[in-house]
Amino acid sequence: MPDADRLLGAAARRIRVVGSSTPVNLVEELARLAAAWGKGSGEVPRFVYAPAQDHSDLRMAMDTAAERLADLGELGAVYAGRALELAAEAAICEAAGGAGCWAAARRRYAARDAFDAQADALAAAWVEQGAGATAGDEARVRSDDARSPRSLVSRMRREIGARRLPLRVVIADIAPLAATGDGVIQVARGRMLTRDDVERTVLHEIEGHAAPGVRAAALPLGIFAIGTANGGDDQEGWALARERAAGYLVGARRVELGLRHLAARSVERGASFVETARLLEACGARSTADALRIAARVHRGGGLAREVVYLPALLRVEAMLLEQPALGEVLSSGRVSVGAAASLASWARVS
Repeated sequence: MPDADRLLGAAARRIRVVGSSTPVNLVEELARLAAAWGKGSGEVPRFVYAPAQDHSDLRMAMDTAAERLADLGELGAVYAGRALELAAEAAICEAAGGAGCWAAARRRYAARDAFDAQADALAAAWVEQGAGATAGDEARVRSDDARSPRSLVSRMRREIGARRLPLRVVIADIAPLAATGDGVIQVARGRMLTRDDVERTVLHEIEGHAAPGVRAAALPLGIFAIGTANGGDDQEGWALARERAAGYLVGARRVELGLRHLAARSVERGASFVETARLLEACGARSTADALRIAARVHRGGGLAREVVYLPALLRVEAMLLEQPALGEVLSSGRVSVGAAASLASWARVS
């Protein structure tokens, strides 16, 4: 489907949901909020966003493409699903920072199946099990310390070199510890991390995102790199499944994921930033600063809350791997959803 690959690929390169929804003053504003809340003030954030782009032409093109592709059999339906999802994501980008973001995000990140309810129970259990836990005394190293071989930036660069992946590592002011994009892995600036933090993050980004992206680029169908509908969501589940299989989905990491899920659910219910942050404090966030950081993550853009898809995706991927382990090769070959894996299985091999 070369024409569809070109059309959807061009659209996917224009749409940056997380980028458009991330405040340009995130770091400074979190520091201001932490200082204010530390004095007992429940101040609201004053986040600033880059000007939103007009994607109306893109949305129309994707809707038209979806109608045409839906008539082209099983593979066409996979492409059509992604075209509709790109239109939905374009709507989020247009609304980022405004009142319409919440509704646009709810259309894109709606519940999919029974794993959503199971994820709610899992998140609650993880948070309850971690209640009262404190950070250990393990030695920590700055994430961006290029002089230390133990730092995240050093380990990420070594792993990329060992695997000969065509990627570079850069240091950036980002909310997560790391993020994989086109040809680059960003590492968060100035975060103090344990050895497990570093190793888990390297595993998550390389096995969960970077390596599948490189494999996708070598496959004959562009949809592996463009992503199927819900492919980005289930790739997060794939990455978390790799963490759990390696023994890293424990302790503080589980609590963090549980809190993110509960916080995102609060956004779905219409909670304000302050209400979400207070909920996180009541649920056992390690500090007010942590509560504010997670609240800012789920409320970015005006209510993105894409974190609601992570734990359902983990459970969905693990269930698929139990029933059809061979489809793991498909998920490790790009941004492919569990639902589309069987349809793309015969294409997930480099010739």
